[in-house]
Amino acid sequence: MSDIVVTIAIPTYNRAVSLKRTLECLSRQETHSEFCYEILIIDDGSTDNTHAVVKEAQQGSSVGIRYVWQEGLGYTRALNRAVREFRGQWLAFFDDDQLTHGLWLKHLLSAARQQRAKMVGGPIVLEMPEDILSIIGPVCRDIFGESPDVRDPEYYSNRHPLPSGGNRLVHRGVFDKIGDFDENMLTGGCDRDFLLRALSVGIPMGWARDAVARHVIDPGRYTPEHIKWYSLQWGCAFAYTDWKLKGSFFTPVICAARIGQALFINLPLFIWAKTTGDLGDEMDRRALLWRAVGYTRKTLQLMGPRIFSQKYFFEKVEFRRLRKIGQKA
Repeated sequence: MSDIVVTIAIPTYNRAVSLKRTLECLSRQETHSEFCYEILIIDDGSTDNTHAVVKEAQQGSSVGIRYVWQEGLGYTRALNRAVREFRGQWLAFFDDDQLTHGLWLKHLLSAARQQRAKMVGGPIVLEMPEDILSIIGPVCRDIFGESPDVRDPEYYSNRHPLPSGGNRLVHRGVFDKIGDFDENMLTGGCDRDFLLRALSVGIPMGWARDAVARHVIDPGRYTPEHIKWYSLQWGCAFAYTDWKLKGSFFTPVICAARIGQALFINLPLFIWAKTTGDLGDEMDRRALLWRAVGYTRKTLQLMGPRIFSQKYFFEKVEFRRLRKIGQKA
């Protein structure tokens, strides 16, 4: 069997150490001779020894590993480069700081076939020191990409988690139908936007509960400063997506509701959590407050791009700029 069925795409930037571990586990996927797969590395302008790590992995792997380098064009363009480059019927997305077991890919593909789905996701669990993980609230867990298992093996609505960008299998026909990732989303959120577009046209989605990925989080990322920037990015991305899907009338209405929620619910609860020493809820409320700020500023820019251009602010919260200091949401 020689035809590639699945391409695993890994966008990466200056994460040679974690990428090495990721490649080790992905190179050992069990296929039981049912399908062939390849690994595609999209290096978004790394300045560390990423290329050397990939070369070493290529020499020791029985699975084809391709390396594509692009000059710092950003995460969204790296995803689209993978869409242009992949050779299989399916494109699986995996992050460069994740690990998984040997049957991960087989579980995704089996779920897609059994459930007749064109897009399939699996659970993502966070791997952090227990003393930190035990206090992280649901909002920050979501920010770090946690996507817990759902009991219903099939899901076709927003009631369940959408397939995460770091653990998702997409059929080639989906890209033919809805296009690729929106490169205007410089502050992140292109994964969510892509999924919402897929939902809007009725792309059947499935769930592979055994295709578990472990997201290895540096505990240094759980700080007020990092949560602030992640949350600002999310707020901007949510506003842009709402503007696209719900229009210029409803987005300001939603923005007003978010401001009210921030002032009359999340701000008092933030103060209470800080007073009582509830660190997890304090960080969650902080995240929601900053998310409201990002949503508001992006809505203003969309309503009046000349009056509310906020060029300096949006340059600061661009997803690529955060990654220049070695971080990625």
